Amino acid sequence: MRRLKSMLRATRSAAAIIFVALLTLTACGTAKLLFQGGEKQVRRKPRAPEPGPYVLIFAFDGAGYDQLMAAIRSGKAPAMAAMLGKDAGRGLYEHGYSVPDAVSILPSTTIAAWSAIFTGAPPGWNGVPGNEWFVREEMKFVAPVPVSVTEMDDNRAMVTDGLVGKALKTPTLFQLARVKSAVSLNAVYRGADYFTLVDPVSMVKLFTEFVADKAAIGPGNSNIYQELDEESVPKLLDSVEDHGVPKIQVVYFPGIDLYAHLATDPLPMEVQYLESVTDPLVAKILEAYGKYGILDQTYVVVIADHGHTPVLNDSRHALGADPNDGPAAVVKAVGFRPRKFVLNPDVSDQDYQAAFAYQGAIAYLYLADRSTCPKPGMTCDWKRPPRYAEDVLPAARAFYRANQTGKPTPLMKNTLDLIFARKPVPAGTSSQEYEIFDGHKLVPIWQYVSEHPRPDLIQLDRRMRWLSAGPYGNRSGDILLLTLSGLNRPIEKRYYFSAPYHSWHGSASPQDSHVPLIVARQGYSGAKLEKIVDAVAGQQPSQLALVPLVLNLLASEPPAKSAGSP
Repeated sequence: MRRLKSMLRATRSAAAIIFVALLTLTACGTAKLLFQGGEKQVRRKPRAPEPGPYVLIFAFDGAGYDQLMAAIRSGKAPAMAAMLGKDAGRGLYEHGYSVPDAVSILPSTTIAAWSAIFTGAPPGWNGVPGNEWFVREEMKFVAPVPVSVTEMDDNRAMVTDGLVGKALKTPTLFQLARVKSAVSLNAVYRGADYFTLVDPVSMVKLFTEFVADKAAIGPGNSNIYQELDEESVPKLLDSVEDHGVPKIQVVYFPGIDLYAHLATDPLPMEVQYLESVTDPLVAKILEAYGKYGILDQTYVVVIADHGHTPVLNDSRHALGADPNDGPAAVVKAVGFRPRKFVLNPDVSDQDYQAAFAYQGAIAYLYLADRSTCPKPGMTCDWKRPPRYAEDVLPAARAFYRANQTGKPTPLMKNTLDLIFARKPVPAGTSSQEYEIFDGHKLVPIWQYVSEHPRPDLIQLDRRMRWLSAGPYGNRSGDILLLTLSGLNRPIEKRYYFSAPYHSWHGSASPQDSHVPLIVARQGYSGAKLEKIVDAVAGQQPSQLALVPLVLNLLASEPPAKSAGSP
């Protein structure tokens, strides 16, 4: 209890509010689940244990490719190094293969990426485009990981009520595989048999991660983020002990990401976290699989959602949610009524004509057809798309001008890299791909990057198509703003949509986008695993390869004679 009180003081009033809210959760055993931690049975009738092969997925939130590989090569992460064996170069190991150039979807941010990873479908098709988004047909703002708002209702529902799973429009890996599956902590667990989570102290901190006004973390102080990851493993292993080894087990470590956001020297400190915190936890789980006698029947997969880019922790570089400054002031100056930065506006505040959703280096702007609500107090018909000439272009021009001149908002001058827009389509039809607004007209992305090469924005055309084209592509807004970011720029010239932090992500830069995708198995050569992975991932590997890869691994050999069980 002393530790809980101390933690609540550290997170200030927001955490206290959340703590009180959690106390009210009593239905369906949710309060017990949150305050004791443990297991949630997702399927009404869980599947029986099955013989191997098994797939053990380590899901490392925020672990960039370079940082993870640095940890493995350092000699200070013995469990992961032993899992792979001797390094033979080019991503090949004695009994592992690390894809050298796998990329994330856009935005390279938590909820969108894990949704794509565990469905194999991009945001324009799976319906989950970010950490927060606006469903225009319902006038509903959804914020499983709040960035522009501070209310934590959806964050809590993400864990206790499967909010992300309910939002997904495509099947998950667990539904497609139709085998006994378990997920630890990750928000995408629809279709799994069991979901495990941790104790109240760690959960409250997880819920408050994106609330503003955080204290910095110095070297050697991993704080409760370490506890969050460490306390998840016993819950996971207890579930395995009770129910047998699932065919698919997801082990999610969110502490890496939460720690990096607040670390004063993010990239070196992330490597240290992976060495000192993550690797021993990986060792515990591998040891358990070894104890059950099934490690040689198990494919071990390591994947991450995004990397991290260091940024300055100040209000000049954090393009926040002030209605009189920053992005909201830009649209307000050209006649739009911006939506308040709250999860659920009051009835008297439903007359907004523009809404923002923040994704770190990216922001979505949703626009109404202002002819349906010209006067204050009138609610717009959000089921109708905005008008291109009268609504979209004025907003795009305003941001282009603000970025060039700082008018009417000095905060926005020289903060944006690119502005994307598109011609709206009626609800219920597949949205058009985003194009780049050059100050006068829209230019197809492929054409723009051909004329203005941008090797620092990797696979921009392809990844923006994943985001913006498809039956749910309109959930990424009518205009998309991309800040100046990336390690190729001095830190003084990097910007992000959020409250102040020490690192962020979401961009198309290599640092944010280059993610680990590793497969290892005892008794298998790296060359054999490379063929298995490349057959699925192809010439341009991405996070979207995980689902077909796991399905392929499960079908790659006849079931073992006996199932591993505690």
